[in-house]
Amino acid sequence: KQWYQRRVRAQISVMGKQDAPVAPGSRGLGEFLGGMDLDQRRAYRAGVLSVTRQEVIDVASRYLSPDNLHGNVVVGSETETSKFTDLGYLIDAFGKKTGTE
Repeated sequence: KQWYQRRVRAQISVMGKQDAPVAPGSRGLGEFLGGMDLDQRRAYRAGVLSVTRQEVIDVASRYLSPDNLHGNVVVGSETETSKFTDLGYLIDAFGKKTGTE
């Protein structure tokens, strides 16, 4: 029961803004700025709502383990990555690795 309550709270936290009513004049703006169309938002929502306890444990152990200490940073456009690769950072641009480790 405790897992269920925590999961529901986390899901509401993640989905709350996405599920909030949108003014008719702002509907296209959200898609333009967010980069996700209606079908992509629906798929994202379905994924968040269907997450299992084991999936959360697997992701946490993969990314939050002491053996996997590192930082992640989101930067601007791909043209800005060269200044980071010049400093020796590894850039993972949605699965395309560049730079040095």
